[in-house]
Amino acid sequence: MRITLFNLSARLSSDGSRLIAALLKRAHHKVTSVYLARSEPLYYSFAELESLDDILKQSDLVMIGVYSIYAARAIQISEFVHDRYPGLKVIWGGPHCISAPELSIHYADGVCFSEGDEAVVELVKRMESGLDYLYTPNMTFNINGSTSQNEVLTPFSDLDSLPYYDYEFEDQFLLDKELVPMTSERFKQHISLYPYNKPTLYVLTSRGCPHNCSYCNNCRYTALFGHNPIRIQSADRIMDELECTLQRLDFVEFIGFGDDDFFARSIEEIEDFAEKYKHRIGLPFGIALSANSFQKKKIEILLDSGLKIIQMGVQSGSEKILKEIFQRKIKLSKTREAVNQITSYHDRYNLDLLLDFIIDNPYESQDDIIKTYNYILDLPPSVMLNIFFLSFFPGTPIYERALADGIIEPFTHESFRFYGRGHIKYQKNFETFLVLLASYLCNKSNKHIPHSLLRVLGSYPIRALASLLPDSFYASLGSVIK
Repeated sequence: MRITLFNLSARLSSDGSRLIAALLKRAHHKVTSVYLARSEPLYYSFAELESLDDILKQSDLVMIGVYSIYAARAIQISEFVHDRYPGLKVIWGGPHCISAPELSIHYADGVCFSEGDEAVVELVKRMESGLDYLYTPNMTFNINGSTSQNEVLTPFSDLDSLPYYDYEFEDQFLLDKELVPMTSERFKQHISLYPYNKPTLYVLTSRGCPHNCSYCNNCRYTALFGHNPIRIQSADRIMDELECTLQRLDFVEFIGFGDDDFFARSIEEIEDFAEKYKHRIGLPFGIALSANSFQKKKIEILLDSGLKIIQMGVQSGSEKILKEIFQRKIKLSKTREAVNQITSYHDRYNLDLLLDFIIDNPYESQDDIIKTYNYILDLPPSVMLNIFFLSFFPGTPIYERALADGIIEPFTHESFRFYGRGHIKYQKNFETFLVLLASYLCNKSNKHIPHSLLRVLGSYPIRALASLLPDSFYASLGSVIK
């Protein structure tokens, strides 16, 4: 079959659509990939969409990889295809579909609501052969306005058997004002990312997460499978794919491992990885880990092979918020211990630590917020911060809670809201402003600001005086700092 595959993410590497394209190509289908890789504006003009005609008129099937943050864009593409090419089926997959298949199926002819490694290939095989594809596992379908959801396959475990992510730029296009062929230079421009702003290739070498956080769609896997099993590629398989990909993308300077918890590996697996990575790849790299899985020995094994940055989630300085709202079973004492040990390697090995925090949470009190502020002030000076505004993604427990409490409106096309945002909405107060100020001052150029002054700003008398100012004042200040 001739398949047009849309990728709506602003990130061009390590996206699941590249794996889906590779799986379909291995099954001898022709895949044309179109990347809508811009952040703003969200919607595409009709003229931009019309430029897709030469591709769509030769297509037998359209697939779209959907993230909640870009769900409105997926709806726009789907409606364009349905209106302009009646009878051409549109299939959705991706994180939004796993989290909220019941919302996705209103706009697509079919939705993959679980892992797509086996389901997508089987779906296309049945469609091409004229067989009844409406019972394909891991799929739900829109049949004359009603939906049916099929059986769930067990988690895919043989990650070594998967094809390499598709970085063959032939039959790949980028749409932004005009439709242009994907090239190495255009790809390179899109992957120079924070925090180092170097061409960075993100890769996924495992699946599964040990946590079940209320704001993350990983909890949906637990609902589907009863647990979220961690599955890991072998070191040899990882190196084989990296070598192949880096031959094609010889401008890459940094590797980012996007695994939820790289330290889910045993010490023996870490040793095997480190030895082979050092000798076969050799580029500096970064990982993400959990304070619960942190082991000093694992870091020391990886330092000699090129480890340069570790990303770890703290999310809140309030134990109450972590436990009751975020459902994170990670104590602050564990994150503090991990932070102190990781930062001890900064000067000698140039190892950076990037910590994630979630703010603007309507379930936080101002006292909870000031605990996050004080946690940040206690951090060693070398630590970098990621500050995220809480997003209520459909299908997650915190979305359902906020919906029941009247904090948010249900997801609809007509009332679509941006899930990712860069401004304060719920906590327009002095305490949230302080968190943003502290994160801004974590930039190395501003480390000379006396912590004693910042402590005074967080004291109760100053907070009481600051509360007399209107919410709009702190909303505007927060936007400037962020």
